[in-house]
Parts: sequence; structure tokens; C-alpha cells
Amino acid sequence: MSDREGRTDDRGPPPVSSGGTDSSDAASREPDIDPAVAATTREELRTTFDYQVERLREIDNKAIEILKANLLLIGIVVTGGSIVVQTTVDLAAFLNPFTVVGGLLLLASTGLAAVTYTASDLRGGLDVEAVDAVIAGERGEGTDGGDTPAADPEFDERLLRSYAEWIDYNARVTAVNDLLATVTVLLIFVAFVYVIAGVVVGAAGLTPVESWTSFAVLTAFAAVFSWVSAH
Repeated sequence: MSDREGRTDDRGPPPVSSGGTDSSDAASREPDIDPAVAATTREELRTTFDYQVERLREIDNKAIEILKANLLLIGIVVTGGSIVVQTTVDLAAFLNPFTVVGGLLLLASTGLAAVTYTASDLRGGLDVEAVDAVIAGERGEGTDGGDTPAADPEFDERLLRSYAEWIDYNARVTAVNDLLATVTVLLIFVAFVYVIAGVVVGAAGLTPVESWTSFAVLTAFAAVFSWVSAH
């Protein structure tokens, strides 16, 4: 009895279970995205992305059509001017501030249409890491010992974030191209107004004072009209 009572237990304290640490790590880990929610969000983002692509294509088509029309008009004017110069028609009366400014605005709209067409820099497509993850999953490199490839829980999140980045970037590009297209159309309209006014002033034979006065009034109206249309 005394030996049994005097013996001490050589065993150490019971090991501390690591379940608490694992559970805390699992709790701190962000939950995976619900596949149904991810699919719905992806469809909505895809629809927005497709709309942006179509919108930029429309702007590009308008810009290229304006560019072609302006180049054709400039070619006609240059050809007609070279023919008229060889005749006895006096063109000095029609070379007034209106026609000069109108010609410059037409050239500016042509250059702006070219810039609008070349400024459509779309962004889209998966990055290399996302593509590698998909390929690895299809080939079974991400399996956990089974025959079915292990799904990458981060892929949906990466794809959604990529869509958000593309849409944000393309939205800025679309806004800039919309503004450029609007300014291009306004320049063409104002250019034709100036040219027509210049022809009328030249045919009416106004004095320099009257010509410059009417030019200032038309410029003020054109500036107000352009500002209101652009805003």
C-alpha cells in the first residue's frame, strides 16, 4: 500500500489538442463564394461587358464614317479650288474669316475623328494565372488523390474581380470616346455654319467692319451652342 501511495506518475501532462488553433484558422478564413451567386453575378457582369464592347464599336463606326466623309469633302474642295483658280473668277471676297475658320474646324474634326477611332483600347480576358488554374483543373493536376479534379475556390472570385476591373477600365474609355465623338460632330456642324456664312458674307460684299462684327456674333453663338450640346 505504501509503495502504491508513494509512487509518482512519470507521465507528463496530457498533450494540448490543436483543434482550437485549427478551428480559429478555419474561422479566420474567408468563406467561399456561393456558386449560384457567383454564376448570377458573372452573367450580369458579362452582359455589362458585352454592352460596353458594342457601344465602343458603334462609336468607332461613327468615327470612321466621319473620317471618310471629311476626307472626301476635303478632296472635293481642293480639287474644285484648283479648277476655279485657273478661271477668271475672283475668290478674294470668299476668303474671309468665316471660310478660313470653317476650313480649320473641318481639318480639326478630321483629326479628332481619327483619334476617336484609334483611342478604343478595350481590356478583357483572363490573366495567365487564371488560365493555368483552369488547365491544371482540367488535366487533373489539382486532384486530391481522386479521379475528379479539385475545384479552385479562388477561380470564381478571381474571375469576378477581373470582370470588375475590365468594366471599370472600359467605362473610362467609353466616356472619353463619347466625348471625342460629340466634339467631332459639333466641329463639323460649326464648320459648315462658318463656311455657309462666309459664302453669304462674300456674296453680300460686306465691309471689313461689318464682316468682323458678324464674325464675332456668330462665334459667340457657336461657343454657347457647343457648350450646351457638350453638357
